[in-house]
Amino acid sequence: MNDDLIRQMEEAKQMAIDQLQPKLDKMKGDMAARPHAYREQWVDNSFVPEPWITITDWGIDNYLFEANEIDWLIEGILPRATPSILCSLGGVGKSYMMLDLGIRVAAGPGLGPQYAFGGRIPKRGKVVFITAEDSKDAVHRRLNQVLTPGLEGELQKAKLMDQFYMVPLADTGTGVRPLLVSVNGEYRMTDAWYELGDQIKALEATLVMLDPLAALVQADINADPAAAQSFWSAVSQLCAESGATVMVTHHMRKDGSREIDGPMAAREAIRGTTGLVDGARWVYCLWLPQAKDRDAVEQVIGEPLGELSMIQGAVVKSNDLGMTSTRTFIRDKQSGLLIDCTERVSEELDARKHLTDEQIQEVFGAVSARYHAGDPMSHHAAAKSRYLGTWMMTHFGITKDGAREYIQKWLAEGRLVKEPHPKIQRALGLRYEP
Repeated sequence: MNDDLIRQMEEAKQMAIDQLQPKLDKMKGDMAARPHAYREQWVDNSFVPEPWITITDWGIDNYLFEANEIDWLIEGILPRATPSILCSLGGVGKSYMMLDLGIRVAAGPGLGPQYAFGGRIPKRGKVVFITAEDSKDAVHRRLNQVLTPGLEGELQKAKLMDQFYMVPLADTGTGVRPLLVSVNGEYRMTDAWYELGDQIKALEATLVMLDPLAALVQADINADPAAAQSFWSAVSQLCAESGATVMVTHHMRKDGSREIDGPMAAREAIRGTTGLVDGARWVYCLWLPQAKDRDAVEQVIGEPLGELSMIQGAVVKSNDLGMTSTRTFIRDKQSGLLIDCTERVSEELDARKHLTDEQIQEVFGAVSARYHAGDPMSHHAAAKSRYLGTWMMTHFGITKDGAREYIQKWLAEGRLVKEPHPKIQRALGLRYEP
């Protein structure tokens, strides 16, 4: 090969490098701006991407015998390293409930177990709670309400040293910085997000809580599924890299809030695009109970409940365990915390749904006496004082649902018979048929 040809080849190579260099510099700049977005190798000014996946690494030998058990943050409720969202109406107490969860995880099991959201917390872990709305003083007061008053509460705080971190963004001096923004129609996580992620990984946090979601994103995450997808993609990556569960709070719609009758209806009441639910791996909802549920619990505790004194909740989506049964929370009058009373209420309600044989015979005796006195009882609750269920609830403390079920059963069996009321037009009364 002569010298001229070698010189021409070198010039052509240099020209190609000169043309490629600006593009390479830009790609390097993009990588520096978004260090977690991708990984590359740079060899002799050449861009060599790592493989996205290597299929042959994932043969069936990875799936022999038993799978690893779920590593729980809350047993039977919330797995670790899970992108999660807690939803409710405003004022229900989701931030307060999440604060209580954080304290219990940071304290860990001691002489006695720790419980939250209806499950046991099996391990201690470091917790980061970032609030975009509350001031340091507000957080301080709320923390004192959650913990035991006085010296014992201060000792509890000492146990949380180097375990629990509460960041009120309003008092940090930097204020709230968005974690997600829209740039020329493209959704991107910001430097603030990546800086936060680096600190979380360095801290080896177990639980990270962001309150609320809407204040931490500079995008219409309620309306645009692409915004929700971008956010959850970044959260999922952080969970995978750090091993932390990341939980955010969000609102439910006010319209129809009194019509929620279970987990599925609660899931449908979450505000915004379905992408918010679809992107999360775990979703928990808190909602207002229906009137019949409130009435039943009021019977059990023997006192009326305020508008927000009783709340129902459930896991409405989980990739690991599906939906859970509905739990009942009653607000503590001193601390304002929602206390899980599911087992106590369920046992009491179940006990009050049943009558003994002697009580049943007493019911039939009362029906017969009223019938022969010319003022028969009614099978319908609208009859109020004449309603047989009212008499049963007054005399035996049976629940409204329990009384209704008995009356329907006796009517179906023919032990109670409906006949025209002797004194009230177009009304029916009950007669006992032995």
